[in-house]
Amino acid sequence: MLESGRTYTKPELAEMFGTRDMQGLQRKFDRYGVAFSVEGRGEGATFTITNIENPFKIYCITELGFNAQTDFYKLRNYYYYFFNDAEFRSMPAEVQEARMRLVHRDVSRQTIASYLQKLDDKNFIELNTNNFIYYFAYKNTQRIVERDEYTGAWHGYWEDIKNGYSSFHAINNMRNNYGGVARKQAIPEINGIHNNEIEFLCNLIQRDIEQELDND
Repeated sequence: MLESGRTYTKPELAEMFGTRDMQGLQRKFDRYGVAFSVEGRGEGATFTITNIENPFKIYCITELGFNAQTDFYKLRNYYYYFFNDAEFRSMPAEVQEARMRLVHRDVSRQTIASYLQKLDDKNFIELNTNNFIYYFAYKNTQRIVERDEYTGAWHGYWEDIKNGYSSFHAINNMRNNYGGVARKQAIPEINGIHNNEIEFLCNLIQRDIEQELDND
């Protein structure tokens, strides 16, 4: 993890940033907004980090494996809601997408899936759980329901199929009766083993938001 005030060897930084070239490291630091001083040469060089312009961005690159071209503003906003709003975290990606649009911070379902996969890869969350949320979805409308209503909708669908309806017409009946197609999605679970690391990430997010507010 890259932190301001710490000194790192060249091999440590090479592993962190994927380059052993001195100029390559310096270019990356310049591009990422990292101020530093260097002592020594070659493999014996040491880098002292004097300032990090955006610690959240650097953390996401070095610890979560995000590409440097990521829209870190969108990522920060999504993670803020995901970690701080338990209801938001339990919602299907379609509903999360709609909620983000409501606050003018659009993030697509595909992007949301990639954000969550990074957390899953780090074992911060478990995506494949047995805890599901049930809902009906049609176009930009989603309605969260209890499991019984979800199950009833699919019972009705298969009853229509038995009565000779095509799949298209059975789904259309479901949409007419329930306002959408019955779906379910596993609710991600936070891995408590990594609570300290998750708290560190949340603190970076909070500080970044506070800095944005101070500069507004």
